[in-house]
Parts: sequence; structure tokens; C-alpha cells
Amino acid sequence: MTLWVLGYAEKSKIRVMAIKDRMKQPVYMAELHVKDSYKGPRPHKIRLLTGKKEEFIPPQQFIELLRSANRIMLAEGGDPANEAVFLEMLKGFQLSADKVKICKHCWINKRFNFVNSKSIKYHSELICLDCAKEELLRAVRSADVPYGEKSIDFLEQVLLKTRDLDRTIRMLTPERLDPEFTRYDTIRTNPASSAVRIKTLPLQKKFKEMLLQKSETLLPVQALSIEAGLLEGKNQFVVSATATGKTLIGEMAGVQNLLNKKGKMLYLVPLVALANQKYDQFKERYSKLGLTTSIKIGAILIKTSQRVKMQTSPGADIIVGTYEGIDHMLRSGNADFLGKIGTVVVDEVHTLEDQERGHRLDGLIGRLRYVAPEAQFIYLSATVANPEGYAKKLGARLIRYEHRPVPIDRHLLFCQENEKAKLISQLAKEEYSMLSSKKHRGQTIVFTNSRRNCHKLAGALSIQAAPYHAGLSQYERKKVETRFAKGELPVVVTTAALAAGVDFPASQVIFESLAMGIDWISVQDFLQMSGRAGRPDYHDRGIVVLMPVPGKSYSGSQSDTEEEVAIKLLQGEMLSAGVHYGEAEQLEEVLASVAVTSSVQDLRMVHNLMFGSYDLEKLILRLQSYRFLDKKGNRIALTRFGKIIAAHFLPVSKAFLIRDAVLEENEPLKIVTNLEFFDAAYFKYSNQIGSSLHVNMPSRIFQGATLDIIFDGESLSQLDAKIRELMLNFASDFLTCTCKDSPYCGCAEQKFSEKIIKLRTEALDPVQIVKKLEDKYGISAYQGDVFGYLDNAVRNLDAVELIAKVHSKKGVAEEAKKLKKKVQG
Repeated sequence: MTLWVLGYAEKSKIRVMAIKDRMKQPVYMAELHVKDSYKGPRPHKIRLLTGKKEEFIPPQQFIELLRSANRIMLAEGGDPANEAVFLEMLKGFQLSADKVKICKHCWINKRFNFVNSKSIKYHSELICLDCAKEELLRAVRSADVPYGEKSIDFLEQVLLKTRDLDRTIRMLTPERLDPEFTRYDTIRTNPASSAVRIKTLPLQKKFKEMLLQKSETLLPVQALSIEAGLLEGKNQFVVSATATGKTLIGEMAGVQNLLNKKGKMLYLVPLVALANQKYDQFKERYSKLGLTTSIKIGAILIKTSQRVKMQTSPGADIIVGTYEGIDHMLRSGNADFLGKIGTVVVDEVHTLEDQERGHRLDGLIGRLRYVAPEAQFIYLSATVANPEGYAKKLGARLIRYEHRPVPIDRHLLFCQENEKAKLISQLAKEEYSMLSSKKHRGQTIVFTNSRRNCHKLAGALSIQAAPYHAGLSQYERKKVETRFAKGELPVVVTTAALAAGVDFPASQVIFESLAMGIDWISVQDFLQMSGRAGRPDYHDRGIVVLMPVPGKSYSGSQSDTEEEVAIKLLQGEMLSAGVHYGEAEQLEEVLASVAVTSSVQDLRMVHNLMFGSYDLEKLILRLQSYRFLDKKGNRIALTRFGKIIAAHFLPVSKAFLIRDAVLEENEPLKIVTNLEFFDAAYFKYSNQIGSSLHVNMPSRIFQGATLDIIFDGESLSQLDAKIRELMLNFASDFLTCTCKDSPYCGCAEQKFSEKIIKLRTEALDPVQIVKKLEDKYGISAYQGDVFGYLDNAVRNLDAVELIAKVHSKKGVAEEAKKLKKKVQG
């Protein structure tokens, strides 16, 4: 047995602790009172601190304890006078004590632990890790915020990393912004520079001169691509962080192939906004080389005064297009109009894993590989969990570069909902006040989870900010892009859906929300979004800030809370979702592929190039039974009905809905509004209505209990006269059906959708339609959403017209044609 005796000198006494076998819990604690004798200081009274009745240890017994101890220690920091008395007393018994540093928190709690230089700093002293964890837990509980277990684990990791309890606790008080306290980690950059000089590349002279105006050497990922045969026509799958130079890899291949007469370049992107930006960039850049650029984003069918004029000819040298824009040409049997294709660049190729759009990109790639077998294919992505598998299936060499061009500091800032606007404003102001070594101001992208929040948050910030999302018109988006690019706009607030979209040269990315709608963002989405912080041509570093609300979730089905998701995202690794889709999507892709071939054998070849698993014989039989396909031996072709379905991207179920409605000779307006409702409408006064009725009023009209509230006359009577009039207008125009399930039968949505189309037939543009809805019903909508709905209505009317002709329903076809022309304007 090992026995230690520890003393701590106080003003009038010395506390003593007997410690057995180095255990933190002592055998006992006692108060030692010393008195002077002719022999010097001697033990007088030794009272046990048991908390029960007073007990004393005889002085002689205490002296024997001291003599039998393996070690006697005196804690530093006690009363100096009494320390001297204690040491003098020990000397009288030919004993001595070691001066030691102990955890004062342990001592107060009648425990024992040493501290040293590696212990935890707290209030200008050192305490042991156990006490630091107890204090941290006490601070978390007193914060009146429901921190989850993962958050507490994370805070303990911060404590271990910083060895500073004050700093860790200050993470719970975000109003005291200090990057030293909130920094989670730093993702370093690789300082190695490329050894490949542009002047040594086998490029056409005028193209090389253009590249040399910007740099003398290639970026590292570009050098890897060149070394792997980019300029020798090799297919490549390039995985590299945002702003590492991936786009130029595609451009180098495409422009060089163009100049060498190998065929035109297709540059494919997932979003219209990104296609618009790339179109502008390529048009300005490559017109100097005598190359023409056009854009294919699907036919823009609605004519408005704000429409931006763009070149759309398929005969251009460079065609920038959305996936659907290019696929429409293939599905329509117009692949030959594209001419000779030398290069296909597919940007954001990880969209293959998207549940809704993945099958269409998969089909498009397969069809392009079939119609342009000699073309060079370059696939680009910043985030893919299984790049080796992708590269193998795509028949491409993997080019992987894992280093960022600039370092990123990642910060975790726990806060409450009502603190966010103030904190974001402060962070954005600090960033905008700074100039990089390249003389660019720091600008901020704020990601939130909905379009409404984009506007709400942008308006709440005390620094100039603009909302940016797909619901805005092309003109409005372009205005924001231009101002941000010029450095005139400090902040853009956008949705997670645009994470992989437009190139905003931001130095700081703030996650106001960690959800997309009501679903948590994935690790892949997070890396894609956070990768937008810090551009090498503009900035020296990037900043990423996560602002989770402890205890928050967006739906009852979510087990994790927002701060737990934040920690998972910061610590997480990507998991490959794979490219999987169901039979309905497979049927659509088979139909689309038959549009580019007339051979079953070749059709099998197309689908062997795709990720999806196809039982082709079974799917062909199904499509034959639907009369979408004709097959004789090895020959296969779309029927008239099948051609319409393929070209209009119609799922089989929607095609049957149109056919049945046409056969019943329903009005085309009813057919298209039943196919697709306009549901992106909001009550402008939802907050006031909620306050008046003391309910949580959803802002979306056709969501939750909103229709119930409007349907209830008693509720309406409690509203302000102006709002009540607007609600009554809405109810009388859209809630008049006699269906058993009213107002949840779908009639209100269908009538409202009809109203939008009818307003358009009165020659109102989307801006005027929104104004009309606000004036009469107090309903707001985004121009871009109205524009998109009308655009889809024209496509659906076109399908109705063509299907009606197939089934000899001339009256329906003529009516659909007239309505289509009116909606187009």
C-alpha cells in the first residue's frame, strides 16, 4: 500500500488529506491546528471533516501517520505563514514535504489530483481535466439551450485540443465573436507549384498566347491532366476542389480540338444560371479566337420584355447547355443538328447520384457516348465518394487532386435563431472591410434553406445584401451576379440548391441553416458548398462558418439536432449513394435512347454505357404494350405517341394522363393544370394572420393548415378588414368546389393554376401577374417561378396538341394550339 499525506495551508489552519494508493478520493480529510511549544510547532487538534459529529485524531496518532507516509506533500498557493509553520513542524520530526501543484477544484470538492503545464487553463489557474469537464457541463446546462450528447462530446474535444476552459465555454456565447474561440479546424493548402509551363504545351499559337496572358504555368490539377494525356484526346474524370482550375481542363481540350478541326465542344452543366454564366464567359473569351458560342437550355417559350437575347444556334463552335437542353435535341431525333462533336465536357457529374435528375444525366451521357464515339469526354466534379468506380464506368482516366488552392478556416458558432442576423452582419462587415493581397474585398455567401428565407435574411442584415435563387427572373439573377463580380455587393443570400451553381468569388461562406428544405444537407453537399469559400485569383484564404441552433430540427422524423448535424458534417466522410433509379425512370430513358438509334443491338450498347441496371427485353415489351415502340427483329422505332413522350420528357404515367384526358375531350387548360399545379405561392400577410389568430400560419398557401384557416369563417372574422377582404376574394374564387374532401381535394390548386395561365392569356408578363395576385388576394410569388410554370405549361400544351392529333381529336388539338400561342405571348 502507498500512503501519501497532502497539506494545504489556510490562514488559521492546515487542511490535510490522507491518500491511499494514489486514489483521487482520499481516505479522509482533516483540519490541523498547530501550537507552539518549547520544542517548536506541534500538532494540537486534528478534527476529521466527515460531515457527521465532531471526531478528532489524537496528535500522537497523526504523528505516526506522518512518519508512516511514503510521501508528504504541501500544495502550492496556500498561506505563506502557515506553510512555514507546517514545514517547521515536520522538521521537528525529521520529516520534510514536497511542494506540489494540485487542482484547487478537486480540493474544494474533497478530491485530489495534480496539475501541470498540460492541465486545463481556467480563470488564470490550472485545473484537472475531470473538473474542467464538470465545469463545462455546468456551463452547458446553465445556457438554457438543449445541447445534444454529440455537441457535448464535441465541446469536450475542443477542450482537449485547446486545454482552455474559458475559450471552450465562450463558444456558448456567440455575441463575443472571436475566431480563436470558434475555429474548428483549418484545411491547409499545398504550397507546391506546377512545373508545367504553358509555353511548352502543344497548343495552337493564338490559344497559347491567350492562356499566357493570365499565367505562365498551369495549376497542379491542370498539370496532372496534361501529363495523363489531355491533349492527346484521352477521356478524363477530374475530381478536384472548387477553384482548383478544373474548368480550364475542359476548355483546353475543347478549344484545342476545335482549332484542330476535330469537332465542336459541348459544355454541359446542371443549372440554367450556371449555363448563362458560362455562355457569357466563353462568348467573350473565345470570340477573340474566331469561335462562336451558343446556349441550349431548352427552348425559352415565354416572351417578355426582360428576356436576355442569346445565341441559340446548334451550328456554333461551342455549345453551352443544361443537361436537359442538350438531351432535348437527342430525344427529338435532332442529334445530327449538333454536327461533328470533338469534345464533351460534363460539369458537376456527381449529379448522377441525384434522386430526381440522376437518371436523365445517366441517359444523356450514354446517348452522347453513342452518337459521338470519337469525341473526347471530360467529366468534372469537386466531390465524389467513389471516383475510381465512376472513372471505370465512364471509360475515363481518373485525375485526382485533393489540395485546396487556398486554406480554409472552418468555424462552429452555436447560436439562437434571433441572434443570427446580427452575427452574420458582424461577420460580413468584418470580411468586407478586409482587402486581400490581390486587392479584393472579402465577400460573403450565406446559405439558407428556403427562398423565403433568402429574402427575409437579406432584408434583416445591417450590411447590403441581395437574395439569389432560382425563383428570380434571369434578369434579376444576372443583376446580382454582375454586382457581386464587381465587388459592389458584400453579401448574397442563396439556397443550398445553388451550391454547385454560379461562380460567386466569395471569401466567406456562412451556413445559416444546415438543411435543404426540411432535409439535412449531405456531407457531399456541404463540401461542395463550403468549397466556394476562397478563390486563388481573389483571396489569400477562405472562411466557412456553421451556425447551428442547438436542439433544432426541421421535421419530427429527424432524430439528429442541428448542432449534431454540424459536427457530423465537419467530421464526416462522403458516402456514395450510387446511381440507382426505378422502373418508371428506366422506361423514360429507354424511350429517349430509341430516339438516337433504330437497332436493338445498338440500344443495348447505349444502355451498357449507363450506370443504371436495365432488363432491356422486359422494358421493351412493356413499352410495346403501351404502343410507344414498334419492334421487328433487330429494328426498333418510336411510334408517333412515343416520339412525343420522349421529346417532352414525359414520364409514362403523365403521358397516360394526357392521353386519357384527350380521349375524353377535356379542355386543354384543365389538362395542363391537372398535370402540374403552381404551388410556389405565399400569403403576403401570413405573419399578421398568425398573430391575429394565435396560430402558426404557414406562409405557403397550399401547405399544412393554411386552407383550413381560410375555409373557416370564424377565423376570417378576427382578421383586419383589409386582410379579411383579400382572404374572402381568395376563398370565393378558389374554394367553391363541392368535393367531399374540400379544401384538400386539389381543386383549389387547380383553379389557382388556371388563374395564372388565364392572366397570361390577357397579355400580362410574370411581373404583372405577381402584382395582380398581390392586389386581389394578398398572394406573392417569385417571377422566376411564374415564368417556369408558364414555360412548362407551354411544353405540356404542345404535348396535348400533338397527342390530340395522334388520336384524331382535332378540336382539342386546335384549342391547345391557340392557348399555347396566347401563353407564349
